[in-house]
Amino acid sequence: MSTIEYKTILLPYKTGIFQSDSVDVAEILNKEGAEGWSLSQIVLPSTVWGRANTMVAILQRTKS
Repeated sequence: MSTIEYKTILLPYKTGIFQSDSVDVAEILNKEGAEGWSLSQIVLPSTVWGRANTMVAILQRTKS
């Protein structure tokens, strides 16, 4: 029986029209994908003021 392992990473999240200084999320996810990780879910945590500056990506892969 194969088992699954999970990993979380923080991704930058900015609201607004001008996001040119944002890190390319696809680039980060593609790097993780090259190591066998696949995206399971993205969670946008809320804060006291209702705005978050990071997203939490939950990744999974079959444990070897």
